[in-house]
Amino acid sequence: METESKDLNKSDKDRGEAPSASKLGAISLCRGHHNANKIFPWYGERSEANEGTLRHEIEENEVPLDEIEDEDRKICAYNCRRAMRWCREDLGLDNSDTTIEREARLWYDDKWSGQLDYMETWSQMGKMDEGLLEYAFIADYKMLRGNHDPAPENIQLLAQACLVTKNFPNIHKVYVALIEPFQDPSYTTASYSSSFLRGKGAELNTIVLEAEQEDAPRTAGSVQCKWCSALPFCPEARELLKTTLKGKNI
Repeated sequence: METESKDLNKSDKDRGEAPSASKLGAISLCRGHHNANKIFPWYGERSEANEGTLRHEIEENEVPLDEIEDEDRKICAYNCRRAMRWCREDLGLDNSDTTIEREARLWYDDKWSGQLDYMETWSQMGKMDEGLLEYAFIADYKMLRGNHDPAPENIQLLAQACLVTKNFPNIHKVYVALIEPFQDPSYTTASYSSSFLRGKGAELNTIVLEAEQEDAPRTAGSVQCKWCSALPFCPEARELLKTTLKGKNI
């Protein structure tokens, strides 16, 4: 097992205003989400987001548990590593020759990108006359308490898997895991063939191109509006609220 640096393709600073995989779920529901968030700054609380970033850094740097002073962060790290160990055991990677990348940013035709918390690649013999095949395993951590779509339904994780096949065209299959250290179960998994991911990647790229248009339509909804900085100013969100409250004594 070999660990490499995260210097893949462009650096994080080069992302600019291009959409990230973490936003594609919201953009797929509201094409106007991307442009709206470029215009309006975020007015809400940032402490939870900052705490999540700190916990990601703990895993990126593989900080020993006995060096983590905060109890909640220590529990988070322990549960993340236990879930990761179980995932790798399921894939039979314990004694395999693999390459690990942490926090690598991958790009899709300079249009959108994703920063992968964890990516592991390896080769193994396929069935019958398939020869030597390449595989990848990626994991995304959700470090704070809260509910998220499980791996088979998670658009962000799907987008990250698409980025893997885009940047590593010889990958035969991608295994994915959503790791939630404060949930039960603590992780969910899915797997995708490279051909499936190439098709989905093209679909997501089309969504991004639509979202970049000046007249990209806005569609209000609880999921896409939750973390949208334009929420207080959005006429579609206001209309949805009026429709929802119509006839109620509020």
